[in-house]
Amino acid sequence: MLTLCMIVRDEEKMLQDFLKNIKSYVDEIIIVDTGSKDRTKEIALNFTKNVYDFRWDDDFSAARNFSISKAAGDWIVVLDPDELIGNKDLIKIKKIVNESKVGILGYRLIQKTFYKNTIISVRGICRLFRNDKQIRFVYPVHETVRESIKSLHKKIGKTGIIINHYPNLNEKKRDYYLKLLKVKKDRFPESNVDKEIMLELGQQF
Repeated sequence: MLTLCMIVRDEEKMLQDFLKNIKSYVDEIIIVDTGSKDRTKEIALNFTKNVYDFRWDDDFSAARNFSISKAAGDWIVVLDPDELIGNKDLIKIKKIVNESKVGILGYRLIQKTFYKNTIISVRGICRLFRNDKQIRFVYPVHETVRESIKSLHKKIGKTGIIINHYPNLNEKKRDYYLKLLKVKKDRFPESNVDKEIMLELGQQF
């Protein structure tokens, strides 16, 4: 059983089309709303009864961990409304979880982020993983479950699956992410946050 876990806020423009496309490829949908003022929750409830409120506290990991705590599936896939995966790759995800090897707790997908039809970043992210209470997101931004899987001395497999990411980028959002990245650097000095900060600063929004 595969559960889709999402955190959302003011996503009425994208959420319906996203859920229409993915609903037949997952067995359960969990949606956590962090303070929408538009029709996001209304749209979400048309696709799942599992819609929850979460008070935003400047920590993406906290919201992600709340979302995965509600999952009943054996496997979890984490996506956002501004991310797209092709139907063939969605079928591939189902096959992966059904045939997964012992010792692999998660799988890496490749996120390509676009701005004005240009790729501005490419990175591997573990967004598909077993529903295990020991697997949790860390970091207030650019959150990941990689560290918790590594601490269990388990493997993260590769898939080659592409996530095409089309964020609504603007200066206000960039400044907010930079703020969270600086918090991340203070709280987790061992993380490779300097490179992430330079990436945010280098993007011309």
